[in-house]
Amino acid sequence: MFTTRSRRRGASRVHRRPRSLSVLAAAAAVLAAGVFVALPEDADAKAPTRGDFDGDGTSDLVYRNVAGQLYVNTGTSAPETMALDSDVAKVKDVLAPGDLDSDGVQDVLTLSPSGVLRLHTGVYARTPGGLGSYRTVATGWQIYNKVLAPGDMNRDGRADLLARDLSGALWFYPGDGKGAFGARAKAGTGWQQFDQLIGAGDLDGDGVGDVLARTPAGALYRYLGRGGGIFNARVQDPRSDWASYNQLVGGGDWDGNGRTDLLARDFSGALWFYAGDGKGTFGTRSARSTGWGKVTQFAGAGNTPHFGKFGIMARTSAGSLYSYEVTGTGSLTSRLEIGSAWPPSTSHLAYASALRENGLADLVVHSTGTGRLTNPAYYALSDPEIAGGSTSYGRILGPGDLTGDGLGDLLSVTTSGTVYLNAGNGSGTSVAARASVATGWQTYNALIAGGDLTGDGRPDVLARDTSGTLWRLAGTGRASAPFLPRVRIGTGWQQYRKLFSPGDANGDGKADLMTTTSTGALYFHAGTGTGGFTSRVTKATSGWGSWADLL
Repeated sequence: MFTTRSRRRGASRVHRRPRSLSVLAAAAAVLAAGVFVALPEDADAKAPTRGDFDGDGTSDLVYRNVAGQLYVNTGTSAPETMALDSDVAKVKDVLAPGDLDSDGVQDVLTLSPSGVLRLHTGVYARTPGGLGSYRTVATGWQIYNKVLAPGDMNRDGRADLLARDLSGALWFYPGDGKGAFGARAKAGTGWQQFDQLIGAGDLDGDGVGDVLARTPAGALYRYLGRGGGIFNARVQDPRSDWASYNQLVGGGDWDGNGRTDLLARDFSGALWFYAGDGKGTFGTRSARSTGWGKVTQFAGAGNTPHFGKFGIMARTSAGSLYSYEVTGTGSLTSRLEIGSAWPPSTSHLAYASALRENGLADLVVHSTGTGRLTNPAYYALSDPEIAGGSTSYGRILGPGDLTGDGLGDLLSVTTSGTVYLNAGNGSGTSVAARASVATGWQTYNALIAGGDLTGDGRPDVLARDTSGTLWRLAGTGRASAPFLPRVRIGTGWQQYRKLFSPGDANGDGKADLMTTTSTGALYFHAGTGTGGFTSRVTKATSGWGSWADLL
Protein backbone atom coordinates (compact mmCIF):
# COMPACT_ATOMS: atom_id res chain seq x y z
CA MET A 1 0.00 0.00 0.00
CA PHE A 2 1.42 3.35 -0.99
CA THR A 3 1.62 5.97 1.72
CA THR A 4 3.77 9.02 2.26
CA ARG A 5 5.82 7.15 4.86
CA SER A 6 5.48 3.42 4.27
CA ARG A 7 4.56 1.01 1.51
CA ARG A 8 4.47 -2.74 1.21
CA ARG A 9 7.27 -4.04 -0.92
CA GLY A 10 6.22 -5.18 -4.36
CA ALA A 11 7.21 -8.29 -6.27
CA SER A 12 10.56 -9.66 -5.20
CA ARG A 13 13.50 -9.25 -7.51
CA VAL A 14 14.09 -12.00 -10.05
CA HIS A 15 16.87 -14.47 -9.17
CA ARG A 16 19.51 -14.31 -11.87
CA ARG A 17 21.69 -17.14 -13.09
CA PRO A 18 25.44 -16.57 -12.75
CA ARG A 19 26.89 -14.51 -15.60
CA SER A 20 30.36 -13.60 -16.66
CA LEU A 21 32.29 -11.20 -14.47
CA SER A 22 32.46 -8.69 -17.30
CA VAL A 23 28.67 -8.58 -17.65
CA LEU A 24 28.16 -8.28 -13.90
CA ALA A 25 30.76 -5.54 -13.65
CA ALA A 26 29.06 -3.57 -16.39
CA ALA A 27 25.91 -3.41 -14.30
CA ALA A 28 27.50 -3.06 -10.87
CA ALA A 29 27.26 0.72 -10.62
CA VAL A 30 23.60 0.69 -11.54
CA LEU A 31 22.78 -2.16 -9.19
CA ALA A 32 24.50 -0.31 -6.37
CA ALA A 33 21.96 2.46 -6.78
CA GLY A 34 19.14 0.01 -6.07
CA VAL A 35 17.82 -0.13 -9.63
CA PHE A 36 16.80 -3.41 -11.22
CA VAL A 37 18.71 -4.18 -14.43
CA ALA A 38 17.79 -6.92 -16.91
CA LEU A 39 21.17 -8.36 -17.83
CA PRO A 40 22.06 -9.40 -21.39
CA GLU A 41 21.12 -12.98 -22.33
CA ASP A 42 18.80 -13.20 -19.32
CA ALA A 43 15.61 -14.11 -21.13
CA ASP A 44 13.67 -14.83 -17.96
CA ALA A 45 14.58 -11.53 -16.28
CA LYS A 46 11.64 -9.30 -15.53
CA ALA A 47 11.86 -5.79 -17.03
CA PRO A 48 12.09 -2.98 -14.48
CA THR A 49 8.79 -1.52 -13.37
CA ARG A 50 8.18 1.87 -14.93
CA GLY A 51 9.06 4.68 -12.53
CA ASP A 52 10.61 2.31 -9.98
CA PHE A 53 13.72 4.08 -8.71
CA ASP A 54 14.51 1.91 -5.70
CA GLY A 55 14.15 -1.50 -7.37
CA ASP A 56 11.36 -2.88 -5.16
CA GLY A 57 9.10 -3.78 -8.08
CA THR A 58 6.58 -0.97 -7.57
CA SER A 59 6.39 2.48 -9.12
CA ASP A 60 7.44 5.54 -7.16
CA LEU A 61 6.19 9.13 -7.21
CA VAL A 62 8.00 12.10 -8.71
CA TYR A 63 6.41 15.50 -8.22
CA ARG A 64 6.90 19.27 -8.29
CA ASN A 65 6.05 21.52 -5.34
CA VAL A 66 5.06 25.19 -5.11
CA ALA A 67 8.74 26.20 -5.06
CA GLY A 68 9.40 24.48 -8.41
CA GLN A 69 11.48 21.69 -6.86
CA LEU A 70 11.22 18.02 -7.83
CA TYR A 71 10.87 15.36 -5.16
CA VAL A 72 11.07 11.57 -5.36
CA ASN A 73 9.02 9.53 -2.89
CA THR A 74 9.58 5.77 -2.93
CA GLY A 75 6.92 5.11 -0.32
CA THR A 76 9.38 3.39 2.00
CA SER A 77 10.45 4.44 5.48
CA ALA A 78 13.22 6.50 3.87
CA PRO A 79 12.39 10.22 3.63
CA GLU A 80 11.40 11.72 0.33
CA THR A 81 14.28 13.24 -1.63
CA MET A 82 14.56 16.68 -3.20
CA ALA A 83 16.11 15.42 -6.40
CA LEU A 84 16.08 18.65 -8.41
CA ASP A 85 16.19 22.27 -7.29
CA SER A 86 14.33 24.92 -9.26
CA ASP A 87 17.56 26.86 -9.82
CA VAL A 88 19.15 23.89 -11.60
CA ALA A 89 16.48 22.95 -14.13
CA LYS A 90 13.21 24.74 -14.75
CA VAL A 91 10.26 22.37 -14.58
CA LYS A 92 6.78 23.09 -15.88
CA ASP A 93 5.78 19.48 -16.51
CA VAL A 94 7.41 16.21 -15.48
CA LEU A 95 7.16 12.63 -16.74
CA ALA A 96 8.43 9.24 -15.57
CA PRO A 97 8.32 7.45 -18.95
CA GLY A 98 10.50 4.44 -18.16
CA ASP A 99 13.92 3.66 -19.58
CA LEU A 100 14.36 5.95 -22.59
CA ASP A 101 18.03 5.32 -23.40
CA SER A 102 18.16 1.53 -22.96
CA ASP A 103 20.68 1.56 -20.13
CA GLY A 104 18.45 -0.36 -17.71
CA VAL A 105 17.79 2.71 -15.56
CA GLN A 106 14.45 4.47 -15.16
CA ASP A 107 14.56 8.03 -16.49
CA VAL A 108 12.75 11.31 -15.86
CA LEU A 109 11.71 13.85 -18.48
CA THR A 110 11.11 17.49 -17.64
CA LEU A 111 9.65 20.25 -19.78
CA SER A 112 10.62 23.86 -19.09
CA PRO A 113 8.19 26.77 -19.60
CA SER A 114 10.22 27.89 -22.62
CA GLY A 115 9.83 24.49 -24.25
CA VAL A 116 13.11 22.71 -23.44
CA LEU A 117 12.62 18.95 -23.07
CA ARG A 118 15.30 17.39 -20.86
CA LEU A 119 16.21 13.82 -19.97
CA HIS A 120 17.42 13.13 -16.41
CA THR A 121 18.85 9.71 -15.66
CA GLY A 122 17.26 8.20 -12.58
CA VAL A 123 20.33 6.34 -11.33
CA TYR A 124 20.75 8.89 -8.53
CA ALA A 125 17.09 9.87 -8.20
CA ARG A 126 17.09 9.01 -4.49
CA THR A 127 20.12 11.19 -3.82
CA PRO A 128 19.60 14.90 -2.99
CA GLY A 129 20.10 16.79 -6.24
CA GLY A 130 20.44 13.49 -8.08
CA LEU A 131 18.35 14.59 -11.06
CA GLY A 132 20.54 17.64 -11.56
CA SER A 133 22.44 15.99 -14.38
CA TYR A 134 20.51 16.13 -17.63
CA ARG A 135 20.78 16.54 -21.36
CA THR A 136 18.54 18.44 -23.74
CA VAL A 137 16.35 16.23 -25.89
CA ALA A 138 14.40 18.87 -27.82
CA THR A 139 13.55 22.57 -27.87
CA GLY A 140 10.55 24.57 -29.05
CA TRP A 141 8.04 22.44 -27.16
CA GLN A 142 6.27 25.46 -25.66
CA ILE A 143 3.90 24.97 -28.61
CA TYR A 144 2.41 22.06 -26.61
CA ASN A 145 0.17 22.46 -23.58
CA LYS A 146 0.37 18.81 -22.58
CA VAL A 147 2.98 16.08 -23.04
CA LEU A 148 2.22 12.51 -22.02
CA ALA A 149 4.07 9.21 -21.90
CA PRO A 150 1.74 6.35 -22.94
CA GLY A 151 4.50 3.75 -23.15
CA ASP A 152 5.44 1.82 -26.27
CA MET A 153 2.89 2.68 -28.96
CA ASN A 154 4.44 0.94 -31.98
CA ARG A 155 5.62 -2.38 -30.51
CA ASP A 156 9.31 -1.71 -31.02
CA GLY A 157 10.15 -2.00 -27.33
CA ARG A 158 10.87 1.71 -26.93
CA ALA A 159 8.98 4.30 -24.91
CA ASP A 160 7.20 6.94 -26.99
CA LEU A 161 5.60 10.33 -26.35
CA LEU A 162 2.41 12.15 -27.28
CA ALA A 163 2.04 15.93 -27.26
CA ARG A 164 -1.06 18.11 -27.64
CA ASP A 165 -0.63 21.50 -29.29
CA LEU A 166 -2.61 24.65 -28.52
CA SER A 167 -5.14 23.91 -31.28
CA GLY A 168 -5.97 20.49 -29.81
CA ALA A 169 -4.03 18.37 -32.32
CA LEU A 170 -2.24 15.34 -30.86
CA TRP A 171 1.23 14.41 -32.13
CA PHE A 172 3.09 11.10 -31.86
CA TYR A 173 6.85 11.04 -31.23
CA PRO A 174 8.45 7.56 -31.54
CA GLY A 175 11.28 6.86 -29.11
CA ASP A 176 14.60 5.85 -30.64
CA GLY A 177 15.82 3.88 -27.62
CA LYS A 178 18.75 6.29 -27.21
CA GLY A 179 16.98 8.96 -25.21
CA ALA A 180 15.63 10.94 -28.16
CA PHE A 181 12.58 10.87 -30.43
CA GLY A 182 11.93 10.60 -34.13
CA ALA A 183 9.95 12.91 -36.40
CA ARG A 184 6.45 13.61 -35.20
CA ALA A 185 3.27 12.31 -36.86
CA LYS A 186 -0.23 13.64 -36.29
CA ALA A 187 -2.29 11.30 -34.13
CA GLY A 188 -5.60 13.17 -34.32
CA THR A 189 -7.42 16.42 -33.67
CA GLY A 190 -10.10 17.61 -31.27
CA TRP A 191 -8.20 16.71 -28.12
CA GLN A 192 -8.74 20.20 -26.65
CA GLN A 193 -12.09 18.89 -25.34
CA PHE A 194 -10.22 17.12 -22.51
CA ASP A 195 -8.87 18.78 -19.39
CA GLN A 196 -6.86 15.68 -18.43
CA LEU A 197 -4.80 13.55 -20.82
CA ILE A 198 -3.08 10.62 -19.12
CA GLY A 199 -0.35 8.44 -20.58
CA ALA A 200 -1.79 5.30 -19.05
CA GLY A 201 0.74 2.69 -20.12
CA ASP A 202 -0.43 -0.67 -21.45
CA LEU A 203 -3.83 -1.12 -19.83
CA ASP A 204 -5.00 -4.23 -21.67
CA GLY A 205 -1.79 -6.25 -21.96
CA ASP A 206 -1.46 -6.15 -25.75
CA GLY A 207 1.97 -4.53 -25.70
CA VAL A 208 0.77 -1.13 -26.92
CA GLY A 209 0.51 2.01 -24.81
CA ASP A 210 -2.91 3.49 -24.08
CA VAL A 211 -4.39 6.86 -23.14
CA LEU A 212 -7.07 8.01 -20.72
CA ALA A 213 -8.84 11.31 -21.35
CA ARG A 214 -11.23 13.22 -19.09
CA THR A 215 -13.60 16.04 -19.98
CA PRO A 216 -14.14 19.05 -17.67
CA ALA A 217 -17.55 17.56 -16.83
CA GLY A 218 -15.87 14.41 -15.50
CA ALA A 219 -16.43 11.85 -18.25
CA LEU A 220 -13.41 9.53 -18.54
CA TYR A 221 -12.63 7.80 -21.84
CA ARG A 222 -10.26 4.96 -22.59
CA TYR A 223 -8.30 5.07 -25.87
CA LEU A 224 -6.59 1.74 -26.44
CA GLY A 225 -3.58 1.99 -28.74
CA ARG A 226 -3.44 0.10 -32.02
CA GLY A 227 0.14 1.07 -32.87
CA GLY A 228 1.90 4.10 -34.33
CA GLY A 229 -0.20 6.63 -32.47
CA ILE A 230 -3.50 5.20 -33.70
CA PHE A 231 -6.31 4.33 -31.30
CA ASN A 232 -9.35 2.11 -31.26
CA ALA A 233 -12.73 3.78 -30.78
CA ARG A 234 -12.95 5.35 -27.38
CA VAL A 235 -14.87 3.69 -24.55
CA GLN A 236 -16.35 5.66 -21.65
CA ASP A 237 -15.70 4.48 -18.12
CA PRO A 238 -19.00 3.95 -16.28
CA ARG A 239 -17.89 5.59 -13.04
CA SER A 240 -19.32 9.00 -12.19
CA ASP A 241 -16.73 10.18 -9.67
CA TRP A 242 -13.89 11.25 -11.96
CA ALA A 243 -14.78 14.96 -11.66
CA SER A 244 -13.93 14.77 -7.94
CA TYR A 245 -10.20 14.55 -8.72
CA ASN A 246 -7.84 17.38 -9.62
CA GLN A 247 -5.05 15.16 -10.95
CA LEU A 248 -5.18 11.66 -12.45
CA VAL A 249 -1.79 9.91 -12.54
CA GLY A 250 -1.20 6.97 -14.87
CA GLY A 251 1.49 4.71 -16.27
CA GLY A 252 2.66 3.08 -13.05
CA ASP A 253 2.30 -0.25 -11.27
CA TRP A 254 1.78 0.73 -7.64
CA ASP A 255 0.91 -2.71 -6.24
CA GLY A 256 3.68 -4.71 -7.94
CA ASN A 257 1.47 -7.23 -9.75
CA GLY A 258 2.64 -6.37 -13.26
CA ARG A 259 -0.53 -4.50 -14.24
CA THR A 260 -0.83 -0.81 -14.93
CA ASP A 261 -2.78 1.12 -12.28
CA LEU A 262 -4.15 4.61 -11.77
CA LEU A 263 -3.75 7.12 -8.95
CA ALA A 264 -6.14 10.01 -8.33
CA ARG A 265 -5.83 13.00 -6.01
CA ASP A 266 -9.01 14.64 -4.74
CA PHE A 267 -9.54 18.30 -3.86
CA SER A 268 -8.79 17.68 -0.18
CA GLY A 269 -5.29 16.44 -1.03
CA ALA A 270 -6.04 12.73 -0.49
CA LEU A 271 -4.56 10.14 -2.84
CA TRP A 272 -6.67 7.22 -4.12
CA PHE A 273 -5.61 3.99 -5.83
CA TYR A 274 -7.36 2.15 -8.68
CA ALA A 275 -5.87 -1.27 -9.40
CA GLY A 276 -5.66 -2.16 -13.09
CA ASP A 277 -7.20 -5.50 -14.08
CA GLY A 278 -4.98 -5.99 -17.14
CA LYS A 279 -8.03 -5.83 -19.41
CA GLY A 280 -8.31 -2.07 -19.72
CA THR A 281 -10.42 -1.26 -16.67
CA PHE A 282 -9.91 -0.66 -12.96
CA GLY A 283 -11.14 -2.16 -9.72
CA THR A 284 -12.78 -0.44 -6.78
CA ARG A 285 -10.83 2.50 -5.46
CA SER A 286 -9.00 2.36 -2.16
CA ALA A 287 -7.57 5.15 -0.02
CA ARG A 288 -3.80 5.50 0.06
CA SER A 289 -2.69 8.62 1.95
CA THR A 290 -3.46 12.26 2.65
CA GLY A 291 -1.59 15.56 2.72
CA TRP A 292 -0.70 15.82 -0.98
CA GLY A 293 -2.36 19.21 -1.57
CA LYS A 294 0.85 21.18 -2.06
CA VAL A 295 2.05 18.97 -4.90
CA THR A 296 1.54 21.20 -7.93
CA GLN A 297 2.33 18.54 -10.54
CA PHE A 298 2.72 14.77 -10.28
CA ALA A 299 4.82 13.04 -12.92
CA GLY A 300 2.36 11.44 -15.30
CA ALA A 301 -0.62 13.52 -14.17
CA GLY A 302 -3.05 14.38 -16.93
CA ASN A 303 -3.84 17.99 -16.13
CA THR A 304 -2.51 20.90 -18.16
CA PRO A 305 0.24 22.14 -15.81
CA HIS A 306 -0.15 25.51 -14.15
CA PHE A 307 3.03 27.46 -13.71
CA GLY A 308 4.24 30.69 -12.12
CA LYS A 309 1.78 31.83 -9.46
CA PHE A 310 0.72 29.85 -6.42
CA GLY A 311 -0.40 32.49 -3.96
CA ILE A 312 -1.17 36.18 -3.42
CA MET A 313 0.26 39.36 -1.97
CA ALA A 314 -1.76 41.60 0.35
CA ARG A 315 -0.88 45.26 1.07
CA THR A 316 -2.05 47.53 3.85
CA SER A 317 -2.80 51.23 3.39
CA ALA A 318 0.43 51.98 5.28
CA GLY A 319 2.52 49.96 2.80
CA SER A 320 3.16 46.71 4.67
CA LEU A 321 3.15 43.70 2.38
CA TYR A 322 2.24 40.11 3.25
CA SER A 323 2.34 36.89 1.23
CA TYR A 324 -0.10 33.98 1.33
CA GLU A 325 0.66 30.64 -0.29
CA VAL A 326 -1.95 28.28 -1.71
CA THR A 327 -2.67 25.00 0.08
CA GLY A 328 -3.71 23.14 -3.05
CA THR A 329 -7.19 22.65 -1.56
CA GLY A 330 -8.73 26.01 -2.50
CA SER A 331 -7.51 27.89 0.57
CA LEU A 332 -4.57 30.06 1.60
CA THR A 333 -1.91 29.53 4.24
CA SER A 334 -1.24 31.92 7.10
CA ARG A 335 0.30 35.22 6.05
CA LEU A 336 3.99 36.05 6.11
CA GLU A 337 5.21 39.66 6.26
CA ILE A 338 7.46 40.59 3.34
CA GLY A 339 8.24 44.22 4.12
CA SER A 340 6.79 47.68 4.79
CA ALA A 341 8.30 49.92 2.12
CA TRP A 342 5.51 50.11 -0.45
CA PRO A 343 2.73 52.58 0.45
CA PRO A 344 -0.02 52.83 -2.20
CA SER A 345 0.56 56.55 -2.53
CA THR A 346 4.01 56.03 -4.05
CA SER A 347 3.83 52.67 -5.82
CA HIS A 348 1.71 50.30 -7.85
CA LEU A 349 2.39 46.61 -7.32
CA ALA A 350 2.00 43.49 -9.44
CA TYR A 351 2.51 39.90 -8.33
CA ALA A 352 3.79 38.70 -11.69
CA SER A 353 3.69 35.14 -12.92
CA ALA A 354 7.32 33.95 -13.11
CA LEU A 355 9.56 36.49 -14.82
CA ARG A 356 12.25 33.82 -14.51
CA GLU A 357 11.90 30.20 -15.62
CA ASN A 358 12.00 28.76 -12.11
CA GLY A 359 8.24 29.02 -11.65
CA LEU A 360 8.26 31.48 -8.76
CA ALA A 361 6.10 34.58 -8.99
CA ASP A 362 7.87 37.94 -8.81
CA LEU A 363 6.91 41.21 -7.15
CA VAL A 364 7.07 44.14 -9.58
CA VAL A 365 7.06 47.68 -8.17
CA HIS A 366 6.04 50.70 -10.23
CA SER A 367 7.13 54.04 -8.78
CA THR A 368 4.44 56.68 -9.30
CA GLY A 369 7.12 59.35 -8.92
CA THR A 370 9.77 58.12 -11.39
CA GLY A 371 7.74 55.70 -13.49
CA ARG A 372 10.39 53.01 -13.10
CA LEU A 373 9.56 49.31 -12.88
CA THR A 374 11.76 47.48 -10.39
CA ASN A 375 12.17 44.01 -8.94
CA PRO A 376 12.98 44.00 -5.19
CA ALA A 377 13.83 40.27 -5.07
CA TYR A 378 17.16 39.27 -3.57
CA TYR A 379 18.44 37.82 -6.84
CA ALA A 380 17.87 41.22 -8.54
CA LEU A 381 19.53 43.45 -5.91
CA SER A 382 22.47 44.28 -8.16
CA ASP A 383 20.17 45.35 -11.00
CA PRO A 384 16.64 45.98 -9.69
CA GLU A 385 15.37 48.14 -12.57
CA ILE A 386 13.29 46.12 -15.02
CA ALA A 387 12.26 48.98 -17.30
CA GLY A 388 12.08 52.76 -17.39
CA GLY A 389 8.29 52.68 -17.45
CA SER A 390 6.15 55.81 -17.27
CA THR A 391 4.44 57.95 -14.66
CA SER A 392 1.24 57.59 -16.71
CA TYR A 393 0.82 53.96 -15.64
CA GLY A 394 -2.10 53.33 -13.32
CA ARG A 395 -1.94 49.54 -13.12
CA ILE A 396 0.67 46.80 -13.66
CA LEU A 397 -0.04 43.12 -14.44
CA GLY A 398 2.13 40.02 -14.83
CA PRO A 399 -0.14 37.48 -16.60
CA GLY A 400 2.60 35.10 -17.73
CA ASP A 401 3.66 34.27 -21.27
CA LEU A 402 1.63 36.41 -23.69
CA THR A 403 3.98 36.12 -26.67
CA GLY A 404 4.27 32.36 -27.07
CA ASP A 405 7.93 31.93 -26.16
CA GLY A 406 7.29 30.52 -22.69
CA LEU A 407 8.76 33.52 -20.85
CA GLY A 408 6.76 35.71 -18.46
CA ASP A 409 5.74 39.16 -19.72
CA LEU A 410 4.40 42.39 -18.21
CA LEU A 411 1.39 44.58 -19.01
CA SER A 412 1.16 48.25 -18.02
CA VAL A 413 -2.11 50.19 -18.31
CA THR A 414 -2.14 53.97 -18.40
CA THR A 415 -4.82 56.05 -16.71
CA SER A 416 -6.19 56.83 -20.17
CA GLY A 417 -6.58 53.10 -20.96
CA THR A 418 -3.64 52.38 -23.26
CA VAL A 419 -2.10 48.96 -22.69
CA TYR A 420 1.62 48.33 -23.16
CA LEU A 421 3.35 44.95 -23.37
CA ASN A 422 6.92 44.44 -22.20
CA ALA A 423 8.08 41.03 -23.39
CA GLY A 424 10.12 39.13 -20.82
CA ASN A 425 13.48 37.51 -21.46
CA GLY A 426 13.51 35.06 -18.55
CA SER A 427 16.01 37.01 -16.45
CA GLY A 428 13.63 38.82 -14.08
CA THR A 429 15.90 41.86 -14.24
CA SER A 430 14.92 43.32 -17.60
CA VAL A 431 12.23 43.23 -20.26
CA ALA A 432 12.02 44.31 -23.88
CA ALA A 433 10.95 47.80 -24.89
CA ARG A 434 7.25 48.40 -24.50
CA ALA A 435 4.78 48.04 -27.36
CA SER A 436 1.20 49.34 -27.42
CA VAL A 437 -1.20 46.39 -27.77
CA ALA A 438 -4.65 47.68 -26.77
CA THR A 439 -6.67 50.75 -25.88
CA GLY A 440 -9.93 51.47 -24.06
CA TRP A 441 -9.08 49.70 -20.81
CA GLN A 442 -9.95 52.80 -18.77
CA THR A 443 -13.49 51.38 -18.61
CA TYR A 444 -12.26 48.64 -16.27
CA ASN A 445 -11.98 49.18 -12.53
CA ALA A 446 -10.44 45.79 -11.83
CA LEU A 447 -7.91 43.73 -13.81
CA ILE A 448 -6.95 40.22 -12.70
CA ALA A 449 -4.23 37.92 -14.04
CA GLY A 450 -3.44 34.52 -12.58
CA GLY A 451 -2.94 32.10 -15.44
CA ASP A 452 -4.92 30.01 -17.92
CA LEU A 453 -8.71 30.21 -17.66
CA THR A 454 -9.71 28.48 -20.91
CA GLY A 455 -7.66 25.27 -20.79
CA ASP A 456 -5.45 25.96 -23.81
CA GLY A 457 -2.29 26.64 -21.81
CA ARG A 458 -2.17 30.37 -22.56
CA PRO A 459 -2.60 32.96 -19.79
CA ASP A 460 -5.74 35.09 -19.81
CA VAL A 461 -6.91 38.30 -18.13
CA LEU A 462 -10.15 39.13 -16.34
CA ALA A 463 -11.59 42.65 -16.38
CA ARG A 464 -14.53 44.14 -14.46
CA ASP A 465 -16.17 47.27 -15.86
CA THR A 466 -17.94 50.03 -13.94
CA SER A 467 -21.34 48.34 -14.34
CA GLY A 468 -20.12 45.21 -12.54
CA THR A 469 -19.85 43.03 -15.65
CA LEU A 470 -16.93 40.60 -15.65
CA TRP A 471 -15.15 39.98 -18.96
CA ARG A 472 -12.60 37.42 -20.10
CA LEU A 473 -9.75 38.48 -22.37
CA ALA A 474 -8.31 35.20 -23.65
CA GLY A 475 -4.63 35.07 -24.55
CA THR A 476 -3.55 34.33 -28.12
CA GLY A 477 0.20 33.76 -27.71
CA ARG A 478 0.87 36.52 -30.27
CA ALA A 479 2.83 39.61 -29.23
CA SER A 480 1.17 41.86 -31.81
CA ALA A 481 -2.36 41.00 -30.66
CA PRO A 482 -2.12 39.20 -27.30
CA PHE A 483 -5.88 38.99 -26.62
CA LEU A 484 -8.99 37.79 -28.40
CA PRO A 485 -12.12 39.97 -28.34
CA ARG A 486 -13.54 40.03 -24.85
CA VAL A 487 -16.22 37.55 -23.74
CA ARG A 488 -18.71 38.31 -21.00
CA ILE A 489 -18.61 35.99 -18.01
CA GLY A 490 -21.43 37.50 -16.01
CA THR A 491 -22.90 40.49 -14.20
CA GLY A 492 -23.29 41.49 -10.57
CA TRP A 493 -19.60 41.49 -9.75
CA GLN A 494 -19.82 45.02 -8.32
CA GLN A 495 -20.77 43.36 -5.03
CA TYR A 496 -17.11 42.53 -4.49
CA ARG A 497 -14.62 45.03 -3.15
CA LYS A 498 -11.56 43.19 -4.45
CA LEU A 499 -11.06 40.59 -7.17
CA PHE A 500 -7.73 38.75 -7.41
CA SER A 501 -6.27 35.43 -8.52
CA PRO A 502 -4.07 33.08 -6.46
CA GLY A 503 -3.15 31.17 -9.61
CA ASP A 504 -4.08 27.51 -9.25
CA ALA A 505 -5.32 27.24 -5.66
CA ASN A 506 -6.89 23.77 -5.78
CA GLY A 507 -4.31 21.73 -7.69
CA ASP A 508 -6.16 21.04 -10.95
CA GLY A 509 -3.92 23.16 -13.17
CA LYS A 510 -6.62 25.78 -13.78
CA ALA A 511 -6.39 29.41 -12.67
CA ASP A 512 -8.88 30.36 -9.96
CA LEU A 513 -10.40 33.57 -8.62
CA MET A 514 -10.89 35.01 -5.14
CA THR A 515 -13.07 37.93 -4.06
CA THR A 516 -13.71 39.97 -0.94
CA THR A 517 -16.60 42.15 0.19
CA SER A 518 -16.62 45.43 2.09
CA THR A 519 -17.63 43.48 5.21
CA GLY A 520 -14.45 41.42 5.02
CA ALA A 521 -15.79 38.13 3.64
CA LEU A 522 -13.47 36.04 1.47
CA TYR A 523 -14.77 33.81 -1.33
CA PHE A 524 -13.14 31.23 -3.58
CA HIS A 525 -14.31 30.76 -7.20
CA ALA A 526 -12.76 27.65 -8.77
CA GLY A 527 -11.86 27.94 -12.43
CA THR A 528 -13.60 25.45 -14.71
CA GLY A 529 -10.90 25.47 -17.38
CA THR A 530 -13.52 26.50 -19.94
CA GLY A 531 -13.38 30.21 -19.17
CA GLY A 532 -15.79 30.41 -16.24
CA PHE A 533 -16.03 29.65 -12.55
CA THR A 534 -17.99 27.38 -10.25
CA SER A 535 -20.25 28.74 -7.52
CA ARG A 536 -18.37 30.64 -4.85
CA VAL A 537 -17.27 29.00 -1.62
CA THR A 538 -16.92 31.00 1.59
CA LYS A 539 -13.37 30.91 2.99
CA ALA A 540 -13.77 33.59 5.69
CA THR A 541 -16.63 35.72 6.93
CA SER A 542 -14.51 38.62 8.19
CA GLY A 543 -11.00 40.01 8.30
CA TRP A 544 -10.45 40.65 4.58
CA GLY A 545 -12.09 44.04 4.11
CA SER A 546 -9.25 46.36 5.12
CA TRP A 547 -6.58 45.45 2.57
CA ALA A 548 -5.59 48.29 0.25
CA ASP A 549 -4.50 45.80 -2.43
CA LEU A 550 -4.84 42.09 -3.03
CA LEU A 551 -2.62 40.90 -5.88
